[in-house]
Amino acid sequence: MKRASLSLTLLLVLLSGCIIEESVGPAGPPGPAGNANVFSLEFDFRMSDAVPNQTVASVQYEVPDLTSRVVDEGAVLLFFREYDTWTAMPYTFGVERGDMPAVDYTISMGFGYDIGFLEVFYESSAAAFDFSTLPDRRMKLVVIDGFGAAKQGIDLSDWQEVKAAFDLED
Repeated sequence: MKRASLSLTLLLVLLSGCIIEESVGPAGPPGPAGNANVFSLEFDFRMSDAVPNQTVASVQYEVPDLTSRVVDEGAVLLFFREYDTWTAMPYTFGVERGDMPAVDYTISMGFGYDIGFLEVFYESSAAAFDFSTLPDRRMKLVVIDGFGAAKQGIDLSDWQEVKAAFDLED
C-alpha cells in the first residue's frame, strides 16, 4: 500500500510539474496578421489566346489552387486594370455607333471557375462581332480558401478594400 501511494505521489508531482512548466514563461509578441488562406496573382488576358464561339471569346486557364474547398466554401474574385484602376468583374460597357451617340451593342467581361479551372471571357450583345478589336487586359485573381471575409463586412468589389483586408500586394 505504501508503495502504491508513493507511486501515486510521484505521478502527481510529475504531472503538476508538466502543467506548471507549460504555463510559465513570458508571452511572445503578437505575430503579423496573416493571409494564409488568401492569395492573389496577376496575369494577362490576351485576345490572341482567346477562342471565339459565336458571341463569346474566352481563354481557359489551369489554376490548381482552385480547390474544392475554394469552390464550395471560398470566393474567387477577378479584377481588370484600366486607366490605372482595378475594376471588379463582371463588367459591362456600351459601344456607341459612329454616326449616332447611342449605344449600339454592349460588351461584357466575365469569368467562371470550377475545381482547377478558370475561364475569362468577353461577350458581345451583337450577333456578329470582331473580338480582335478588343484590348488585351491585365488581370488580378484573388482566391479566398474558406470565407471568413463574410463576417468582416468587406466590399469584395473594391480592390483597395480587398487588398487592405487580406494584406495583399499591389
